[in-house]
Amino acid sequence: MQNIGHRETGTGAARRTAVLAVCVALVAVASPAGAQSTGDAGGEALELTLDEAVVIALESGHELGMTRAAEEAARAQFAQARSAFLPALSASASYTRLNEIPYMDASGFSAMFEPLMAPFEYLVDQGYLDPSTLEGLSGGGGSDRIYVGDDDVYSVGLTATQPLFTGGALWSAKDAAGHGLRAAEHNTVRAEHQTRYDATQAYVMSVQAQAALDVMDNAVAQMQSHLDDLEVMYEEGMVLERDIMAARVQMSSIELDRNTTSHAVSLTEAALAFQLGLEPGTSIKTVDGLDRDGASAGDGPKLDALTTTALRLRPDLLSMGHSVGATDNLVGIARSEFFPQIAVVGNYNWDRPNQQYEPEFYDSWSVTVAASMNIFDWGGRWNRVREAKATRLQAERGLKMMEDAVRLEVEAAWQGHDAASKAVDIARSGVEQARESYRVTEESFKSGVASNSDVLDASTALRAAEMDHVAALARLRLAEAGLDLAAGVVSEGEETR
Repeated sequence: MQNIGHRETGTGAARRTAVLAVCVALVAVASPAGAQSTGDAGGEALELTLDEAVVIALESGHELGMTRAAEEAARAQFAQARSAFLPALSASASYTRLNEIPYMDASGFSAMFEPLMAPFEYLVDQGYLDPSTLEGLSGGGGSDRIYVGDDDVYSVGLTATQPLFTGGALWSAKDAAGHGLRAAEHNTVRAEHQTRYDATQAYVMSVQAQAALDVMDNAVAQMQSHLDDLEVMYEEGMVLERDIMAARVQMSSIELDRNTTSHAVSLTEAALAFQLGLEPGTSIKTVDGLDRDGASAGDGPKLDALTTTALRLRPDLLSMGHSVGATDNLVGIARSEFFPQIAVVGNYNWDRPNQQYEPEFYDSWSVTVAASMNIFDWGGRWNRVREAKATRLQAERGLKMMEDAVRLEVEAAWQGHDAASKAVDIARSGVEQARESYRVTEESFKSGVASNSDVLDASTALRAAEMDHVAALARLRLAEAGLDLAAGVVSEGEETR
C-alpha cells in the first residue's frame, strides 16, 4: 500500500467552522436573562414530556400570572360600574364640643318693659308688692342672656342616594367596563398561548442541544475508531506519522466542539427550568425527541384559511376590538355632560339637642330630588367630546393596523413552516448521503484508494450534515408552534404538537 500524506482542504476547514457556529448559536439562543447553568445539581433528574412542561409553565408562569391579575382587576372594575346603578348608602356621626352654650342677648329686655312698669311701681308704693319683685322686670338683677341648646352637640345620620338620570353616563361606563373585561379575558388567553409557545421553544432548544451533543459523542467515537486504525496502520508502515497527527488535530477540534455543545446542554436546561418557573439548578431530562411522523411540506393548512382563522380567533385581535368598543363608550360618557344629572337623596338623622334646644335626642328625615347641569364651561364639554372621538379614531386605526400585522405575521409563520418542512427533507437526505460518503471513503482508505484527508473531510461533512439535520428538526417543531401562535388556534388542553 502506498504512503498516504495529509492535505488540508478548504472544504474541511469550512465544515469545522460550520459545526462550531452551530454550537455557539445554541449557547447564545439558550441563554435568557437570569438563567443559570445547572451544573451538577445532584439528585434524580425531573423527566418531562413537552406537554407536561407546558402544563407546568401554564401553572407557574410569572407573566401569565400578571395577566390573570389584570383580568381580575378588570372584573372588579366591571362590578363597580354595575353597582353605580344601585342606591348608595352612607352613614355619618359627629360630636361637637362648644366653648359655651349658645344664647340670646336679653340685656335690652328691661327697656322694652319700662312703659309698663308704672302700675307695678304704684302697687309697690301702696304696699301691695314687694319691691324685689320688680328687680327682674326692670333689669336691675338676673342674667342678661337667654341660653338655647347645649354645649355638647351630637349628630348621627344615614344618607341614601339614587341616581335617576345621568344622560347615559352610567350605561356608557358599564358598557366600557364590560368591553375592558372581555379585552382582559382575551389578553389572558393570548398570554396562555404565548406561554405555551415559550415553553415549547425552551423545551425544543433543550432537546436540540442534547441531540447535538449525541452527534458530537458519535463524532468523537468515530474519530477515535479512525485513530485506532491509523495507529495499527502506522505500526505496519502503511501511513505516515503526519496522518496520525492530522487525525489527532481533528479529534482535538471535535472535542472542543463537544465541550461547547455540552455547555449548551446545561444552558438550555437552565433556560427550560427558568421558563417553567422551577428552582434554579433543577435537573430536567427531556423525554420527547425532535424527529416524529408528520405531514410533508404542502400538506398543511393553506395560507388563506390560516389568515381567516387568525382574523377570527386571535385573542389579541379580539381584545383590540373590545378596546375600540370601550372608546366608543367614552364618547357617550363625554356627551352625557350636555344633559342634567338628576338624583334623589334621602336622609335620616338622630341629633342632640332637640328642636326645642333641650339636651335630648330626636330623629328627623328628609327627601331631596336634586338636579344639576353644566351650563357653561368655556367649551370644556365640547373638547372632551372631541378628545373622546379622537381616541376612538386612534383605536380604530390601531385595530386596522393590527389586522394587517396579523396577516403579515401569519404569512411569515406559514412561509417559515413551509421552509422548515422542506429543510427537514433536504437535511435528512444530506445525512444519508454523508453517511454513505463516509462509509465509502473509509473503505477506500483501507483499500489504499482514498487518503487520510479524504476520511477526515468525510467525517467533518457527516458531522455537519447531522448537525444541520438536528437544527432543521428543531426549526420545524418551532415553526409548527409559531404557526399555531400566529393563527391563534392553540386552545387550553390541546395536545402540543
